Parts: sequence; structure tokens; C-alpha cells
Amino acid sequence: MGFMAKLQRFMYGRNGMDSFSFFLIISALVVSTANMFVWHYWVSLGLYIFQLLILIYAFFRILSKNTYRRQRENAGYLKIWNAVKNFFKLQKNKIRDIKTHRYRKCKYCKATLRLKRRRGKHTVRCPKCRGEFKVNIVI
Repeated sequence: MGFMAKLQRFMYGRNGMDSFSFFLIISALVVSTANMFVWHYWVSLGLYIFQLLILIYAFFRILSKNTYRRQRENAGYLKIWNAVKNFFKLQKNKIRDIKTHRYRKCKYCKATLRLKRRRGKHTVRCPKCRGEFKVNIVI
């Protein structure tokens, strides 16, 4: 029996690597890199301990057999990650479309609407909730 077969047998029924575990390992690498530039002994020791705690928790998650709980943790992480990712994606799109479009929030459902850049007051209908409201585009 080869090493990979033994590893597969060992990992059967365990959580394994997911997005949150990957994030934790990358975070530990970032803390380790930051620790290289710290000259104060106690701060360096604190960062080292923090890095070890992150790695211990990451490997605990990878080897855990409580997959339901680990999946819930990963879902919570993905919810936060997607919100952050969508925020920066929207900011990138606003910069890209600055000459042709304006972005406004719907007053009723808070959806972000992409409107053509036509100066003046306009009545806008939200495609999501069908609510109508007035928008004033100045610039």
C-alpha cells in the first residue's frame, strides 16, 4: 500500500482543505513575513505565537471529523469574503464606468442600479423590486 493510499485512508471522513483553512494558512504566512521586519523581541515573540495559533487552528480544521461544524464555519467565512469581494468589484466598476454611467441605490430594496450618465432629474424604476423613485444626476 503506497503513501497516497494511506493518506487517503487517514483523511476519510475528515473535513480536509476548504476556503477558510486556505485563508488561515495564507494569514499565517503574512504574519510570518511581517515578523521578519520586527526588531523588538516581545513583539516578535507575540507575532510568532499568533502565527503558531493560526496554523494550529488551520490544521485542526483540516483534520477535524466534525464536518458539519467546519462547513458552517466555512459558509460564514465565504459570506464575509463574498461581501468584501463584491464591494471592491463594485468600486472597480464605478471607476471603470465613471465617464458613461452613475451608480445609485434603490430606496426600497437597496439594490445598486447602474444608470446612464444623463444630467438632470429622472424617474428610475428598479428592475428588482419595481419601485419608482427620482434621481438627480449632477455630474
